[in-house]
Amino acid sequence: MSSLLARTRTIRASLTAAAASALVPALLLGTTGPAVAATNTLTLTAINRSGLKVAAAATAVNLDTSSEYRVRAGTKRKLPKGKYAILIAITDSGSATLGGKTVTVSGASKLTIDARRGKAVKLGLSPTVSGYAYSITAEICSLTAGANSEVGASGGDFATLYAIPTASTKIAFAAMGSWTQVSTLAKHYGVLNRTVGVPSNPSRTFSQASLGTVTVDSRRGPSGSNSADLAIQPQTGGCGNNMYTGLSYSDQPGTSKIHLSPGTWHIDSSAYGHANNGEGSYLSSFYAERKVAAKKSYFVRFYGATWGPGVILPMIVRGEVFYGLDNMFEDPAFNDVVGSWGSEAGEKAKATLKFGDKTVKTALDRGATQYPNLEYRVKKAGWYTLTNTATRYRAGYTYPSGMLSTASTVTHRFYAKPSSNTMIQSYAVQQIPAGLDGYNRADAGSSTDVALRLTRYRAYDDVPRGANPKLKSLATKASFDGGRTWRAVPVKKIGGVWTAVVPNPDSGAVSLRTRATYTSGGYTEVTVYRAYAIG
Repeated sequence: MSSLLARTRTIRASLTAAAASALVPALLLGTTGPAVAATNTLTLTAINRSGLKVAAAATAVNLDTSSEYRVRAGTKRKLPKGKYAILIAITDSGSATLGGKTVTVSGASKLTIDARRGKAVKLGLSPTVSGYAYSITAEICSLTAGANSEVGASGGDFATLYAIPTASTKIAFAAMGSWTQVSTLAKHYGVLNRTVGVPSNPSRTFSQASLGTVTVDSRRGPSGSNSADLAIQPQTGGCGNNMYTGLSYSDQPGTSKIHLSPGTWHIDSSAYGHANNGEGSYLSSFYAERKVAAKKSYFVRFYGATWGPGVILPMIVRGEVFYGLDNMFEDPAFNDVVGSWGSEAGEKAKATLKFGDKTVKTALDRGATQYPNLEYRVKKAGWYTLTNTATRYRAGYTYPSGMLSTASTVTHRFYAKPSSNTMIQSYAVQQIPAGLDGYNRADAGSSTDVALRLTRYRAYDDVPRGANPKLKSLATKASFDGGRTWRAVPVKKIGGVWTAVVPNPDSGAVSLRTRATYTSGGYTEVTVYRAYAIG
């Protein structure tokens, strides 16, 4: 028998993934509102699909203030006078019914919500698919000037959802369905149906011809775990926003195709591992936003090669150098500025700032849950050199043998003066190998084109970006012995992109180091150890 589990959240919080056969109703907890006059009460009666009165919990949302209050059916509840949306999930064995009604609370007010009026909520595909696990999540939401609230439930092949129709424009409805290919995990479907009010028939069938396709390449190598999941979340900005469904979980690389209804979606992946004491936890979380259109194709790659220093540059804020130490293993595809976000926590770092040959500041990232920064008040105008050296680290955790991107360094040489208020005149440099397999391996004895991406992203609006530095030279070196020795490799433009051409060894791994030198006399140098493997 499917289990029933109450849960709570606001519409902006992420839903917890539910198994396709589980039925999981969701109900918001109330918040404390203003003082309530004793003469204004609401008595809610909830009737399940068997015709029995039940003591179900509900949420009362004030339509003027967006304040939320917890209400229990069968109990008189004191509320401020006003108009409310009442949101409820009424559960029976193997089913849940969602209801939303508006009511004016003035004096002794009463409201009945009868689950027997609910209509089945189903989502379908045309043509239909077989051999897939089906799950569905539905929500009833309030529509107010403030943050919307919602109640929801999840079901699937062995659980039925119902929603009570209403024409109220203060109530919204959303349902998300997913189909996961059980045998190969290589093909999935996801659709979202949204309405204002709840229609008399809340079910809908989607033509497969109306869907877009996202191809997902999930690799292995740089993460601290080989186990990762794949999930989808619609980004609607209203009812149904951030609903969540998991699609697959695997310890192997693979390619999946997700067919999605038009709209904005997050494609999510998280790596999961176990500490030395056996305790499991998520190590990382990544999500890529794609605006999906009918019959269009899109691509997302998770856990690509060469995690290294990120795109956020040091800044000089009103004469003070400011630099965060904890962004030394950024996946170049997930840099928080191009519609893709995410990271994998776990590193130790040491940063030093030199004025000439003298070290004027040192900062440490000890691997704790903190946001370590290097901060230094510029006392003299001149050339400064900032170096950050980092290694992968997670307390109580042993990383898998053969992990990639095990260490990294970045050095910036820049000019600063006490009156400076700008990003440093430098580029962030990232190295992106092409042509690797699912384990981020190149063929033995082959050559690998490594794109060199130079960027200057503005992290804070109140810090001027300043002029871009003029590039004088760009040079890359490769190491095949873990960084003990280095050899220069050719750098040229391929398709308009600066690219290092690396001749690969017969085995092992390749470390990469690139220096961008500027006409001003400054430079940026980045190194990633075990950037990709040979296999």
